Amino acid sequence: MNRRDNLMDLDVFLAVSSAGSFTRAAAVRGVSGSAVSHSIRGLEARLGVRLFHRTSRSLRLTSAGEQLAAELAPRFQEIDEAVDKLACFRESPRGRVRVTTLNDAARLLISPKLPGFVARYPDVDVEIAVEDRMVDMVAEGFDAGIRYGGTVPEGMIAAKLTKQLEWVVVGSPSYLDAHGRPKVPGDLLRHRCIRIRTGTQRMYRWELGDGPRAVEIDVPGNVTLGDSELSIRMAVAGGGLVYCLRARVEQELHAGTLEVVLSKWSSFGPGFCAYYSSHRQVPSALRAFLNHLRA
Repeated sequence: MNRRDNLMDLDVFLAVSSAGSFTRAAAVRGVSGSAVSHSIRGLEARLGVRLFHRTSRSLRLTSAGEQLAAELAPRFQEIDEAVDKLACFRESPRGRVRVTTLNDAARLLISPKLPGFVARYPDVDVEIAVEDRMVDMVAEGFDAGIRYGGTVPEGMIAAKLTKQLEWVVVGSPSYLDAHGRPKVPGDLLRHRCIRIRTGTQRMYRWELGDGPRAVEIDVPGNVTLGDSELSIRMAVAGGGLVYCLRARVEQELHAGTLEVVLSKWSSFGPGFCAYYSSHRQVPSALRAFLNHLRA
């Protein structure tokens, strides 16, 4: 058996076992699904055992596959760590960084800093997936995720990237002139509010104030959105009040298309936070990327 082919196909095998899907493993590796399927078929033929139970709806490891994955994973991890340790002999990091991030973090943190990172580290390939849903980072092949500090998945290593963030309630002057300006949090119950569904599919209760006077309001409204950009555009158009990061609407506040209400009830929450698996050493390219975002 060709040792090189075996190593490549074993690496593909680990990718499929981690992703739980030929399609997701192919996306992570940047190859076609047929190429992944071909690698697995060839590996199974050479080993003389079936590694996966396949149906049209599911894919799971056989007993032989489970044993092989358990024995291979730490060995390939050691190889990755050995290669990463060579970073000290290079002038700059290289490799690929795959990150899943929230829309707000993409706009406020990554967008302004990514051009500078690419210019400084030309040997690092960066892939950013922007979506607010909660992603299984390991299964989908991401090196790190970026979320609000209070929502980092359990069992992950977290690293702060920003200071605390201010949350405010805003509305357009036309809406507020027509419906009045709320003076206290309870007034929101008589307004049209643009409700928020989080990445975990939970309906978000607006958090107002800090410390002993903090309150949570289950606001009314017949529009529920899961995207902050769409919510802000809806508010600018006079569609109702929206709860968002102040930093996301600085331009609109300056232009006068939105204004803050309940300003004494703004609240501060955890800033953006990176997280990654606790079972692996942080690659030099990822470390450089996170340090650049934090700077």
